[in-house]
Amino acid sequence: MSRRELLFLTLKGLLAWLALSGLVLFFGDWLITGMFPLLKAVMIGMAPDFSPSLKLMKSAQSQLDYSIELSAWVLRPIYLNSSHFIPPGTELKSSAHLLHSFVPLVIEGSILLIWPVQGWRQRLLLIGLGLLTAVLVVMATLPAQLLGKLEISFQDIAESGSNPRAVPWFVDWMVFCEMGGRWLLAIATAWLCITLQRIIL
Repeated sequence: MSRRELLFLTLKGLLAWLALSGLVLFFGDWLITGMFPLLKAVMIGMAPDFSPSLKLMKSAQSQLDYSIELSAWVLRPIYLNSSHFIPPGTELKSSAHLLHSFVPLVIEGSILLIWPVQGWRQRLLLIGLGLLTAVLVVMATLPAQLLGKLEISFQDIAESGSNPRAVPWFVDWMVFCEMGGRWLLAIATAWLCITLQRIIL
């Protein structure tokens, strides 16, 4: 690949990233609200002791800046250590920044929009596969992020007494995603879409 072709591909990638970031900025609230039922179902499967509720919180500084707030009601006593537990009826809260949650969608979409194809059918198939897998990545990362923040908030209490509980598995998954795993998932799913598109067409 020549320097000119590399520069042109870089500019295309930058434009795709800017366009997708703008779409997420203006329509991200509508998209995430539509995903709330799926996200709640994933959370119930991950933490059956909680009854989750999700809502969008608008920032006071910007009309386009949102946070996703999780309110989780404790259904059964949650063991922390031999002398501490969280009683039923307790409400726990955590939040995540909306734009941060859609980072995998923007990365994956940028790759798929600039990937060289031979016709419009291949491009449409790539975009369709990308939308599907991007939603799956958000479902795999956002619930773990919200629940993981809850668990970390009282894990210190658990470890301060005898016989502390084991750290829930999704806390490690949340840490992995926050340490760059979210970016890796986006790249991996983009490669998966490209591979599937080649197999199908």
